[in-house]
Amino acid sequence: MPTAVLAGRDASGAPLLARTRPQPTPSGYLVEVPPDCRVEPGPASLLVHRHDELLNHMYNALVRGDLRQTGSGWLLVPSSVIEPMGSGRVSDALRVLRQTKRSSDRYLARRGLPRPKVQCDQFRSLAAPSPTGRSRPC
Repeated sequence: MPTAVLAGRDASGAPLLARTRPQPTPSGYLVEVPPDCRVEPGPASLLVHRHDELLNHMYNALVRGDLRQTGSGWLLVPSSVIEPMGSGRVSDALRVLRQTKRSSDRYLARRGLPRPKVQCDQFRSLAAPSPTGRSRPC
C-alpha cells in the first residue's frame, strides 16, 4: 500500500513530519500518526510521490487541508491539491529549478536582502555519517 508524508504542527507551532498510509474516506483522508508525533489540529498537508530506484522520474502532488481529530483517528480534510511538477523528465526538473531561482531572486530583491551564502562546512558536518553509524535526527 502506498505511503505519504504528513506535514503538520506541534503545540508550539513547530513543523512535524510523519510517514503514513492515508485511507480515503468520503470526507477526507484518515492518516495514522505515530504515538511519539504530537501533532495538533490545524493546517496540514500530505505529500505523495513516486520515483524509480535511482530517484529519477519523480512524480509528486501535495494535498493541503485541515487536520482534525475524529472518533476514527486523524482526518485530513482537503482544501486544495498542488498538481505534480511535470512528467518526470529531466527538462521538467530543470524548469522548476530555474523558476525557483527567479522566484527567490524576486523575493530577495523586494526585501533588499543579499543572497545568503551556503555554509558548506556546516552542511558537510550534518551530511557526514554519525560515529555510531546511525542516521542523524532531523
